[in-house]
Amino acid sequence: MSDAAERESGLMSLLWPVALVAVVLTAIAPFVFSAADRRGVAIGGALATLNLAAIALVVRGVMRGALLSWGSLATVKFAVLVFATWIVIKNHWAGVLPLALGYAALPLGIVVGQLTRAAPVRREG
Repeated sequence: MSDAAERESGLMSLLWPVALVAVVLTAIAPFVFSAADRRGVAIGGALATLNLAAIALVVRGVMRGALLSWGSLATVKFAVLVFATWIVIKNHWAGVLPLALGYAALPLGIVVGQLTRAAPVRREG
């Protein structure tokens, strides 16, 4: 498998650990916040998972020679993320802290995914 293909599959393979961590954080949310804040943690976890999926698609496009620059794609992705977060908070679908706890599934899921991944095989010579 080429290095580019390994990087593409690497990002996509982290979606499941991020989603799993989001589910775990949603399950423990009533013990950290009130039971009503479970929805906010779930929304934050969904945003985190969708954000990672968007990053993986942008990286895949860039690796395959997409015409748009990396900076413009990242800016659009970030703007969509901020807009979605603003909509959630403005409509009172979630509080800021439960939303942030759910979004913490992104870095935590990446760490869990890296810890459970097999070590790469080194090729010599």
